Amino acid sequence: MDLRAGVRAAAPDAPGAAVEALEAVSNDIAALGALASERRAAHMIGQCAHESVRFTRTAESLFYTTPDRLCAVWPSRFPTPAEAQPFCRNPEKLANSVYADRNGNGNPASGDGFNYRGRGYLQLTGRSNYRTFGKRIGVDLENDPDRAEDPEVAWKIAACYLATRKRDGRTAFEWADRDNVEMVTRIINGGTHGLPDRRHRTARALAGLGGMEVRPQLRRGDDGPAVELLQRALTQKGFALGAVDGDFGPKTETALKAFQLSVGLAPDGVAGTNTWKALEPLPA
Repeated sequence: MDLRAGVRAAAPDAPGAAVEALEAVSNDIAALGALASERRAAHMIGQCAHESVRFTRTAESLFYTTPDRLCAVWPSRFPTPAEAQPFCRNPEKLANSVYADRNGNGNPASGDGFNYRGRGYLQLTGRSNYRTFGKRIGVDLENDPDRAEDPEVAWKIAACYLATRKRDGRTAFEWADRDNVEMVTRIINGGTHGLPDRRHRTARALAGLGGMEVRPQLRRGDDGPAVELLQRALTQKGFALGAVDGDFGPKTETALKAFQLSVGLAPDGVAGTNTWKALEPLPA
């Protein structure tokens, strides 16, 4: 299993430190089941790539310049721009407010919200989570929360989180065994925010690890990450198909035929080798 290739496939611009750190802790995360299969490793890498903006962000910035954006992100906390205005350009005040009294944090005056804001490749948040996962990986994150930003520690947290957090009776890694990106996302995020990008990066990571061909032959009725990549590529070329949802339906087929015709290929609506070549460079 080529971990370096997996990270580079999911995030071509990933910092070298993220790649090197994954290789350095491979024995530790293997003990947590993260490397039991290419599929598990791919889900871990793909989700981390999304959450950390391609491994470039290991700490939540919480720097917002407009009240409207704050209202959009936290509508229940900031019903009006006037209520959000005092928190603009003030990450510490914002974190201490929105993360107070949850996940083991104290009230706003405790400073816990900012001290235990999102860090690491999966954006671990909350004093109780820092305490719990710190103990599990043997690092005192509660008393030294900044250590969660260290790339090696960030990978250990991610593997431990996916190995232990559950939804509907299965851990995130067990859902990864079933290639269910949505359920892994719900465990991490609580919802499905960013699901298309998570699917895309997971599929690319899996291809890089050697677990699948990222450009298989596709036709109407197929679904999954490879279809989503095809849809992204068609959209990038200017062939509108509606939602990029990983479902090869009639709109995707119509867009594909139009693209094939435009590049001199037989418009058969099947994405084969020649069609994939014509679509290059594929979206990163």
